[in-house]
Amino acid sequence: EMSDTVLSLGVVGVYLLLLAAIGWWSYRRSGQDPVSYFLAGRGLGSLALTLTTLATLLSAFTFLGVPADAYTHGLGIFLGVGVTTALISGLFFWVGYRVWLAARHFGFITPSEFFGHRFNSPLLALLYCLSALTFTAPYISIQIIGGARTLAAVLGEGIPYWPLAVGVALVILGYVLFGGSQAVVWTDVVQGIILVVGMGVAFVAVALSWGQEAGSQLDPWLSLPGPQGRWSWQTLLGNQLLFLMATPLFPQFFQRFYMAKSARPFQTLMVVWPLLILLVFFPAALIGVWGRLAFPDLQQPDQIMPLMLQTLPSGVAAVVITAALAALMSTADSQLLTASSLVTRDLVVTLLKRPLSPHQEELLGRWVVLGIGLVSFAIAVRPPGLIAQIATWSFQGNAMLFPLLIAGLYWKRATRAGAVAGALVSSGLTLGWLAGLLPQAWTGGWLPVIPAVVVGTAVLVGVSLLTQPDRER
Repeated sequence: EMSDTVLSLGVVGVYLLLLAAIGWWSYRRSGQDPVSYFLAGRGLGSLALTLTTLATLLSAFTFLGVPADAYTHGLGIFLGVGVTTALISGLFFWVGYRVWLAARHFGFITPSEFFGHRFNSPLLALLYCLSALTFTAPYISIQIIGGARTLAAVLGEGIPYWPLAVGVALVILGYVLFGGSQAVVWTDVVQGIILVVGMGVAFVAVALSWGQEAGSQLDPWLSLPGPQGRWSWQTLLGNQLLFLMATPLFPQFFQRFYMAKSARPFQTLMVVWPLLILLVFFPAALIGVWGRLAFPDLQQPDQIMPLMLQTLPSGVAAVVITAALAALMSTADSQLLTASSLVTRDLVVTLLKRPLSPHQEELLGRWVVLGIGLVSFAIAVRPPGLIAQIATWSFQGNAMLFPLLIAGLYWKRATRAGAVAGALVSSGLTLGWLAGLLPQAWTGGWLPVIPAVVVGTAVLVGVSLLTQPDRER
């Protein structure tokens, strides 16, 4: 027992030191201006962009939330979330490439600048900025919760949760504060590799120890709609639509589109992405289902992945724990950095009209990282729900502006009035349902953001057709 813990701690320690080293190296190398601090100088090639995008998207939700959901409701989560995430590769072409072209041409640094510029509307830029900030802090908190829970399971009983949460938060804050996006991208590259390898190792190890014991008792978990009937066609389709709409609008994901050096990385992403996603999501869901054999009645399903790791040989467990930490740290660091760029550029420079020198902007960015880190930590100390629940809530807040993105990229007739009206309606409805201010019956059994986006799109199209577009733009 003792030697296992020492081994696990050793592996995790080496990994954390490696991150610190990358942070320091980046700090020495990166320029003192916003493009360097927030966008890694717009210089990413195929390998770096693929791995940083992968590591940014895969989070504690993938490593802890997905197995937990599969443990309770069966493999539906793989079809609802995993398969959809694989198909997002289409969006790299339809959305990512066009956003990259626009950002290169107009010099955008934050996602809000795209919306504000396209519709000539500071209000829309502010709306995107505020919604992104509101829904990012809870999502960063998931990463801290996940990290602390994973470490707690490894180190065994007796170590309280909050010192571990403090430790996880400090490491992430450290390399984001000093290294900026250069550090985030290069730690992501390392973490992306660890992630895919770690999940593969976990899958093989769990399959060898539990896979052959699985008999017909797992059938309800391996078929739809799952043992509790959760994954009906409507839930499945709703989740698929949610992920397709939310992913490109995650501020940290959107900003990845700005970082490419050329069009080439988008072609690579299209091809490799589905494969990498399936390599991670399918094992995550299956491990959750097999967990029913090892631990039939868990009170807290979020613990299934760490508990399954304890049944594995310690060397294997150490690798997988490192992968889980890699997944959540690589998401939190990107979210912190992007949230900081939103506050610095969209709220201070643009909204409050405070002109800052590039160096002041980069310095303010570091202070903001610290502030957002503290808010997220405060949420993590008293987690409001299961990881998968917090994630679904957070995703809906990001998905509500999807019609705006597509109209902005593909519909020349979309006017400022139409965009503002559509955005206000879809966000108003989404937030109204999520906050419980509107009757749930009106959603028709869908996730609230889906009817909200449908109505918002209708308003956007209707008002645009009734108003004149700005011809010069």
